[in-house]
Amino acid sequence: MAQAVKHIVVVGDGHVGKTSLLYAYTDGSFNEFYQATIYDKEEITLTVDNITYAVQLHDTAGQEDYDKIRQQFYKKADAFLLCYSIAERTSFDNIQLKWIPELRHVQPNIPIVLVATKADTRTVHSVTTTEGLSLQRKINSNTFIECSAKMSHNVQLVIEEAVRAAVNGVKTDHIEEENECSCWCF
Repeated sequence: MAQAVKHIVVVGDGHVGKTSLLYAYTDGSFNEFYQATIYDKEEITLTVDNITYAVQLHDTAGQEDYDKIRQQFYKKADAFLLCYSIAERTSFDNIQLKWIPELRHVQPNIPIVLVATKADTRTVHSVTTTEGLSLQRKINSNTFIECSAKMSHNVQLVIEEAVRAAVNGVKTDHIEEENECSCWCF
């Protein structure tokens, strides 16, 4: 029997791979062509740490035109998957400039899993893993994961960590060893 429903809300700029990440997880597919999402929801059952959960994955629009619609779903959130594209520095910068203020305004105490998407597109000009880890500490996200929906790399781990965050709540321990890595790199 599944525990109470966990609501995972996926946010980030448009075109960073949020929908691709969810499709890669739910049905193992990957679509090369971008189509903006206004809102989509998928319900799954997932066993994490030997406990079965009913999970609703809420895919939201990153475009500014949908700010008010998107924010309605924040109220249900048990955890956020906050996504940026490794290949798009603007999406990385917007985590602190746009997304954290927006999320914290509506839901100040909901855990966040920071997700760097499109790891398969990394170049010398991409956002680095070190920058991602630094951002994780700045925004106090529960964890940081680099993934690739196209390569199915760390896709399952992203969803599992979102459920763990939903169960455990906001990370409260700020003490990290200097060489400790809390990411799963490509």
